[in-house]
Amino acid sequence: MHGLIDSHFHLLEMEKKGIDPKKLLIQLHEAGFAGGIDIGVSENDIAIRAPLVAPYPNIRTAAGIGPWGADGEEVITAKTDRFQRNISGFRVDCIGEIGLDYHWNYGTPARQRQLFEEQLSLARELEVPVVIHSRDADEDMIEILGKSTFSHAGIMHCFSSGWALAQTAIDRGLYISFAGPITYKNNQGLREMLARVPIERLLLETDSPYLAPTPHRGKTNTPFTMVEIYSEAARILGIGVEDLSIRIRTNFANLFGSPGRS
Repeated sequence: MHGLIDSHFHLLEMEKKGIDPKKLLIQLHEAGFAGGIDIGVSENDIAIRAPLVAPYPNIRTAAGIGPWGADGEEVITAKTDRFQRNISGFRVDCIGEIGLDYHWNYGTPARQRQLFEEQLSLARELEVPVVIHSRDADEDMIEILGKSTFSHAGIMHCFSSGWALAQTAIDRGLYISFAGPITYKNNQGLREMLARVPIERLLLETDSPYLAPTPHRGKTNTPFTMVEIYSEAARILGIGVEDLSIRIRTNFANLFGSPGRS
């Protein structure tokens, strides 16, 4: 665990699974955890999450409304305006997770796109990176990324899409992050995708408490399973785990401008 970065985890979602986030953070610190990003999923969770990670300068805080926020009939702009007010006064290192998910019926594609694009604009205004969720929405995501500008780039999280989207994201300065599914037996295509990503644009994550890697698949996930994810990624790339961990730490620092909070 020493020296590993987890670029995407959800402390409050882990708490719902029975994990004490304060104890987990202490355990990670004692194990030499190099850092990561605690990710937001709703418009009003920042007030709970920010104090949890405040004692740990190597852990960044993301806030955002995911595509599931497109459900319902509320005017999207009213939702994003309220979100901006909610995060005012808190340290927000990046906006996310945000994006498109056409696998599930979250509102309509048009509402999802508007929600996503308004938060991309907010990230530009705040001059922070974005953390992007994309599922079964490659065509629209490619279109949006292709016309977007990023003040501080960002991350395509838990990547499972096609190479066209990966290439577009890389061309726009984004990092591609892979999670536990690279360890799953039937995911050879995903492993081949990881091997194609330039190592200077690569990040790794757990997406805890979801998507635990083999041999923990089906169990509640935590950042401690980064050990298995790094091991598999290093095997795919044909390099040592230590060399990979150094590269990932460098990438993470490049994204945020420094290893810890600036």
